[in-house]
Amino acid sequence: MRGGVSAIRSTLRGFALRAWDFWRGCCMNSKPVHGTRVGLMKRLALSLLSLLVLFLLFEGVLRVREVGKRREILAGRSDADLGTVRADPPLLYTLKPGWHDVLNSHGFRDVERLKTKADGVWRLAVVGDSVTMQLTLPREKLYVRRLEHFLQEAFPGSGIECPTFGVTGYCAAQELALMQDTVLDFDPDAILWQFHLNDASDPVIDGDNGGLGRYYARPRSQVWATLSRKMDHVLKKRFLRRHFQGLEQRDLQLQAWNWDDMGRVIEQVHELSMSREIPVFVVLFPSFPEGGDWGRYTEAEMRFYGTLVGRFESIGFPTLDLMPVFKRLPVSELQREPGDFWHPNARGHRVMARAISRWLVEEDLVRDCAP
Repeated sequence: MRGGVSAIRSTLRGFALRAWDFWRGCCMNSKPVHGTRVGLMKRLALSLLSLLVLFLLFEGVLRVREVGKRREILAGRSDADLGTVRADPPLLYTLKPGWHDVLNSHGFRDVERLKTKADGVWRLAVVGDSVTMQLTLPREKLYVRRLEHFLQEAFPGSGIECPTFGVTGYCAAQELALMQDTVLDFDPDAILWQFHLNDASDPVIDGDNGGLGRYYARPRSQVWATLSRKMDHVLKKRFLRRHFQGLEQRDLQLQAWNWDDMGRVIEQVHELSMSREIPVFVVLFPSFPEGGDWGRYTEAEMRFYGTLVGRFESIGFPTLDLMPVFKRLPVSELQREPGDFWHPNARGHRVMARAISRWLVEEDLVRDCAP
């Protein structure tokens, strides 16, 4: 394979030099080739043809490389082992219904649910990412299942249900699409949106989904996709260095870089809430800091974080910030394992569930919405 790549590179280099020679000759010669306009047109056509061939060769090389990248993402697994299937953008992928008896018939890590509500049932649909789905814990220890039990205890006989719509690696734009395409089919009375700091990530460029976004993406041009990734990286670094020097944590950097895109997603969730008359409650999940010390959040980062909380509240979403809740305990008692900045352990899920249930009750969010 290396020899083939070297040969291709040599060919590409030859075509590039040839295209440059032709283009320079056409632009710098004041006289038409052979004294005729036809000669000049031939040279121009040949230059354009050379550029086209060069582009196609680059495209071919990058497509071959992308196949290798997809194999790396699989890491020895088959498509069937992923538990996901390709979907149209912006979702890119969804979960396989009934996968390994881990997911229910609708493709979510939840007990079996009917789309049609029984009489007297009040549904709080919980939408989120891998924190809501988390495969590394037993299902009954996830915060959503605990939350349902806590609310049923708080309102005996109320018929409260908390159907789960968590998909590993989903960003905010995908969660919005999930609400529009799937969650509404279950006739929720309210939606609880578990929003993680890295939900501002691009599912293909940033890869906060274990590479699933890149695995399922099918760009029309790998040349353009590669250039987009490179440009995004360069421009992001320049933008953050110029405007947000105090932001060191990557997930906060993503929020800053994609601020406008996130604003549009939040506005669309608000429009969905208003048009369907379904209240949306936001639970903001902070990333665990590097080194396991909450003090690693700098003053600049806390100010920016506060702006993010205010962004949800200003549009009218009741918002629970889990940062003050988590700060009462050492990171090591909440974090799944050192180096995992996104996922809580069983105790972390229990703390989440208790905090959310108390907040919903104290703010009368459930009482006001229940039938």
